[in-house]
Amino acid sequence: MKQKIFRDRYVQELKRGVQSGDKTDFYKSKEFVYDKKQVLPVQNLNAPNNLLSNLDVNNDFHTAIQIYEAYNTLEPIQASDERLWTYLAHVDLYPYMIERWSDVYMGTSTNPAKYILDHWFLGSSSQGSLMRHALSRLWWPVHLSIDENSHEKYELTKIFFRHQDFVNRTLGAEKIGRHKEAVIGILEFIQENEDLFKSKFEPKTRFVTKHLNVIGGVKPISYFNRDFFKSELSKVVESIAAGSV
Repeated sequence: MKQKIFRDRYVQELKRGVQSGDKTDFYKSKEFVYDKKQVLPVQNLNAPNNLLSNLDVNNDFHTAIQIYEAYNTLEPIQASDERLWTYLAHVDLYPYMIERWSDVYMGTSTNPAKYILDHWFLGSSSQGSLMRHALSRLWWPVHLSIDENSHEKYELTKIFFRHQDFVNRTLGAEKIGRHKEAVIGILEFIQENEDLFKSKFEPKTRFVTKHLNVIGGVKPISYFNRDFFKSELSKVVESIAAGSV
């Protein structure tokens, strides 16, 4: 069976309905009611079998691998498509969504419209938005950190998911986080300097990201491999140790 996506105009219609408050109650049901005429098949993408049953609402690392493996043939342009992630959030993986992000479903959200827009929809195709959507934020970190040359190809991915903000707000959301070699270089540096990051992981990784972003402002970072980024970080170990921000 081919994977389905929503039509773009329907995505925008759903957004408007959430913004106006007309559709917020739809997210309090066990099944999201949508217009089945507003879907399209993706010709070069098959829908995975049994993905929903393999997801764990208490383990983002595990769930990210499951989602990535299910859609590991996605090209980056496809993985930036709001129509895909919106469809998955509202249809195929909706039961996972209302359990993992349950505030509206449980009636505890103080701002249901914002909560829904933040988790069920992409604000744009920017890196920051992709790293905040409830599902794309799981696929992209795996794509950026998987190392097919390693006997433990998800070893670096586990570091990426060590802290949620590392994915959503620090490395994942910054310009440097768009480049696979940069991401792998940073994660390998953390792995090789584990004692350095045992404490104050958040401020230290924030410093690392900002430092490399500054370098990226004056050098064509897309041309460099992971060793370049590790070398640059080795030059500022003392500043990292101080947890500079």
